[in-house]
Amino acid sequence: MQFMRRFMSRSSMEEEVPARPNLEHFAWLLNSAPSAPPNPLACSPAVNHGNDLPLVARVMASYKRSFDRYRPTTESMWERDLATIKKEIHDALNGSNTEKAAMILRNPAETTFFWGFDAIAKAPPGAIEPHENVIKQLNKSENWEPLYSLWLMNGLTSVAEALGARRVPYPETDPHQVGVHEKTAQSTDQVLDQIEAALTVKLKFPNPFPGELGLASSRGIVGFRSIHAIYQAWRIAQLAKGRPDFRVMEIGAGLGRTAYFANIFGVKDYTIVDIPLSNAAQAYFLGRVLGPDCIRVSGEAGSAQINVMSASDIGPSAGRFDLIVNIDSWTEMSRDTAEAYWKFARSATNAVLSINHEHNGFTVRDLYSKDADVTARRFPYWTRRGYVEEYLTW
Repeated sequence: MQFMRRFMSRSSMEEEVPARPNLEHFAWLLNSAPSAPPNPLACSPAVNHGNDLPLVARVMASYKRSFDRYRPTTESMWERDLATIKKEIHDALNGSNTEKAAMILRNPAETTFFWGFDAIAKAPPGAIEPHENVIKQLNKSENWEPLYSLWLMNGLTSVAEALGARRVPYPETDPHQVGVHEKTAQSTDQVLDQIEAALTVKLKFPNPFPGELGLASSRGIVGFRSIHAIYQAWRIAQLAKGRPDFRVMEIGAGLGRTAYFANIFGVKDYTIVDIPLSNAAQAYFLGRVLGPDCIRVSGEAGSAQINVMSASDIGPSAGRFDLIVNIDSWTEMSRDTAEAYWKFARSATNAVLSINHEHNGFTVRDLYSKDADVTARRFPYWTRRGYVEEYLTW
């Protein structure tokens, strides 16, 4: 009877521990083994957009001007998208109905607007969200959402480790001792506390759009791209070294999340270069989260902390930059377009920060290896396996 009581007591205690998912090949996405069950996920709710129609009108005017001057390349998937799955968005931004364009800008989860550069998007017919697709390819037995939580949390803890705010787990020991120094900091907010302490900056994750899926936190929904943007903006701020006149250009900027965090970290002269449709998303997002006076869009006079520029405007008139940044973009372009941007970078700066994968037909190293005067510092990217961080100077 005493044995049975001990057995039943042990069984009930084991049942209280949440089951760990079977990772399968998904484990290869992680920098280290999960040390805790998945943290809760949440979706951002609808928010009051305020009087955003003046901002929408600016975005539309800039889009029309940029699109008139834009010369797409037939090799680019972005141009194929524009002609097919994003035609509704193009027509609204290129039209005259401000309210119709505003409805699309306010709720990207209902359309394919952000498809290809941010997770807040409706999948085209026959497709599923890319991160969900990756997980389902690598794991056939588990629900994808708990695994997604583990992936997000692994990225967030990797940011803390990169900053030195958290110890890197040591795997060459008893499995129960791996990550032993961080056992008390496992929740999303606890890891964010560590990151804030290292940055000496209060973090906020603005969610102006409903339907953004990410880690629940007291600072907002922490989505996939935002996690990486913290690290990327920190690297940019590191290189800026507090200089108030430090000029940055980011080529291919997604939704503009890195620009947002860089601004919070003190980098106040930031130019984004992208295709017109992405520019529209960036201008609206940054105008909402930082304020409309913080941005300048193509065709507008004056200056602002963030300049959202169409690729058709790139050239000598853009001036010199202290740093040009490219993240998850260069190796997604056609080779001719990538070469053109590299040629521009050579003329407009003496330093490039690249964070890209090497899975496609060419690599960033292919762009610079022929230039003997380029010094490359190359190492694995902290927060996402399969990506290479390269700091190039000449």
